[in-house]
Amino acid sequence: MSDTYLLPPVLEDASGQVRRAGFEFEFGNLPIVETARALQASLGGELETKTPFEAVLHDSDLGTLKVERDADILKSVRYRDWLETLGVEFSPGSLAHSIETNIDNASRVLVPCEVVTQPIPLDELEKLDTLIDTLNKLDAEGTQHSLIYAFGLHINPSVPDTSGDTLVRYLQAFLLLYAWLVDLSATDLTRRFLTKYIDPFPAAYAELVLDPEYRPASEAFLRDYLDYNPTRNRALDLLPILFELDSELVLKAVNDDERKLIKGRPAFHYRLPDCKVSVPGWSAAAAWNQWVYVEILANDTALLHELMREWRAAHSGFSVKARSAWAARLTSVLSQKFFER
Repeated sequence: MSDTYLLPPVLEDASGQVRRAGFEFEFGNLPIVETARALQASLGGELETKTPFEAVLHDSDLGTLKVERDADILKSVRYRDWLETLGVEFSPGSLAHSIETNIDNASRVLVPCEVVTQPIPLDELEKLDTLIDTLNKLDAEGTQHSLIYAFGLHINPSVPDTSGDTLVRYLQAFLLLYAWLVDLSATDLTRRFLTKYIDPFPAAYAELVLDPEYRPASEAFLRDYLDYNPTRNRALDLLPILFELDSELVLKAVNDDERKLIKGRPAFHYRLPDCKVSVPGWSAAAAWNQWVYVEILANDTALLHELMREWRAAHSGFSVKARSAWAARLTSVLSQKFFER
């Protein structure tokens, strides 16, 4: 697959601004501060080291980058307030700081490191390659390095608009392409079957949405979504968008553990891709381009409706074989639409 970052059919949002996408890279084997310093050396900017578990790179070539250990118990450092009242110092060079650094080094085997970018204009995504090259030089470990790794590359493309029609079309396109995208990207089996992070949408919900007559307004779409998906754990998480539309309703629907993790933003949260740093030739372009296929289909009304009719026919007697046949059918139908680009 080409390392060129494809552009979607809709480049501007409802306000006329160039759409953007944020990226979240999860990986293992690296200490936080060393990673942040290496990114500063390759991307420039001012480094703010908050703790051994969290650093922020300001004003880099990619804007603001957060580099952190992906565990609330470490990032919160709530224990510091109590220990500081007893006179314990956490400044660099102190014993407590050294202990925290050792904790970070020990935890990197089990707890992923994460680099989170600010939203990047869609016509500037090639700048991500410098970030990936830096992680590769540090020997970062991706999903493929261990059976216990379930590291993802999350992509957060801003929405063209938040109308019910737009949200439905994009979700319909994703549901239609889901099995094909899993095959195309060779999504890691550990992430698919042994974790809950990228669970597929319920079959009953797919049946509801993949009806050419399903055209709800934003509020009806929101309520239907929450009835079937009161969780962040979907391969395409729409809760950030829905939180923007009605935060109270979303918070009532989800459980206590997930409630504190939901952050509103007018962006899709595409969680399906693996983070495959250190795989020769791997680029975020591969995962990004797979998302662009969703956008292309979402904006081709005739093809979208044709595939919905075919999907319903193929899944009328649902089975594993039917899923495989559907993925093969999509490969045939979409090859000219996508791969000729």
